[in-house]
Amino acid sequence: MDYWLQISITVEQSTVQRITEAMDALGAVAVSRQHAGGSSRFDTASSDFQGWSTEKVSGLFPPEADQKTICNYLHDASGGHTGISCQILADRNWEQIGRDQFKPFNVEGALWICPSWCRPPVPNAVNIIIDPGLAFGTGTHPTTALCLRQLTKIDLTQRTLLDWGCGSGILAVAALKLGALRATATDIDPKALSTTRENGQNNGIGDQLTVETPEQIVSPMIFDIVIANILAHTLIELAPRLNSLLAADGMVLLSGVLGAQAETVCTAFGPGYTFKTVPADEWILLIGTRTT
Repeated sequence: MDYWLQISITVEQSTVQRITEAMDALGAVAVSRQHAGGSSRFDTASSDFQGWSTEKVSGLFPPEADQKTICNYLHDASGGHTGISCQILADRNWEQIGRDQFKPFNVEGALWICPSWCRPPVPNAVNIIIDPGLAFGTGTHPTTALCLRQLTKIDLTQRTLLDWGCGSGILAVAALKLGALRATATDIDPKALSTTRENGQNNGIGDQLTVETPEQIVSPMIFDIVIANILAHTLIELAPRLNSLLAADGMVLLSGVLGAQAETVCTAFGPGYTFKTVPADEWILLIGTRTT
């Protein structure tokens, strides 16, 4: 890849966390923060840095990224801010930058996320081997962490799972290593599909994992659990299709939703669900069980 798309927005510090997380969710390979008169620093969505009152937040995206969608979402997430800029940057080894930042961490209970170059801190734990790259999903983002924590609370024995918008495949891989029977992962990004296959093989569950394009996921394929960690407007658009793929007594896990968007997303899935919410910062995980 010869160049990257950098999208920047300057916001009050109180909004920085929301914008940083939004850029991660939208597929940014790297996110940096910079004061108007200060120096930049690489950041993650979990940073608690509080040093500046106004910051320029910049996300680095692949050149094929949907610039209009990203800018519209940042506009909404920032409360209608209009000072969004876009520029082309020459290539750098951003994957290596991500590698240097990524260390093993505990999700919850026995579930750990570990890069392949580190020895698992708890060898007998449920260790998910995931390397950061150009496919979104290492488990550090709050929306992904919400899904991972919920998977540890579900009895997955003999259950099938669909991971829609799989990114790195981390959720499908985690479900299988936590006891699911089979998992299917899908994404519109070819890089995500190849990364998911690689992660399935690296975690020893490749035979239980099916990786397909969205066009290949059609009825009468039915799943016990459908999980989608995307963004609210996409979940709303996908609601009829995801409904058609869920078993009559199935469960949906919907993430990438801001608190103010939760009611609209629930309404899109129709009256046949009972939803409960699990918050993390400004994000919400919606857990829906079918009632009809």
